[in-house]
Amino acid sequence: MTTYNTKERINPKSYEEMTPYKMEVVNSADIDTTTYQRKIQKKKVDRIVAEFNERIANEPKLSYRDGIYYVFDGQHTIAARKQRNDGKDLDIVCKVFYDMTEEEEALLFAAQTGVSSKPTPGITLRAKKIGNDAETLAFIKVNEDLDIQPSYSDVHGKYRLRCINTARAEYSKIGEKQYREAMKVIVSAWKGRSASFVSEVIVAMCSFVNTYYGEYDRRKLIKKLSFTDPYDIVKAARTIGEDGGKKKALAWLLEVYNNENNSDPLCVKF
Repeated sequence: MTTYNTKERINPKSYEEMTPYKMEVVNSADIDTTTYQRKIQKKKVDRIVAEFNERIANEPKLSYRDGIYYVFDGQHTIAARKQRNDGKDLDIVCKVFYDMTEEEEALLFAAQTGVSSKPTPGITLRAKKIGNDAETLAFIKVNEDLDIQPSYSDVHGKYRLRCINTARAEYSKIGEKQYREAMKVIVSAWKGRSASFVSEVIVAMCSFVNTYYGEYDRRKLIKKLSFTDPYDIVKAARTIGEDGGKKKALAWLLEVYNNENNSDPLCVKF
């Protein structure tokens, strides 16, 4: 059996580095397909079966840990092979990685790229949580402190955050303190309305807080926004124009804050 080894092990700073692996024949009955993978998409499996070509089929990628084979790439390929075998388990040639911790395993799963295999934002976030990624854990905690739950399979909370990539990007861009402030305004003003957790609202609010941090009265902003519809921000943000409507969304927020506010109006800074 041919073995392909590398000197470097994967680490959280470089998910693309290879770990030692072997090409092995593993029976599908011995593979854990549920720990990391998303729900099986029957249409995708059917398409793989219809177009199946053994000469170009990819080998499922497994991690062997504590006596169990965990698949982190190739769940649908395994299901397609079983379907081609009348639904019965069978031996499959797999790329098996060894000596990874559960954290390294999860981070390698989350680092997948490509149209067909890239995990959803929620599954990626969950995998990075399992992998104890520091920024991910901090991001999740900030949201949980406000009773906001990023939307992935094993969470429950009062407010559900579905646009995870947008929120993560804003968190990384403006930092934890100002991200917390922006999300607190959203929660306090609109009490978890689903329209308040869409991408346009999160981007606009984070931009507003980042631009005027320390200059505005939070209670005044929350009170004024509570009489508005968050979807008005969405409509402003989707207006064709410079920065794709981002400035128009900011202008909408500024106008709401300054309306009948003669004591401490904010100036245009964008």
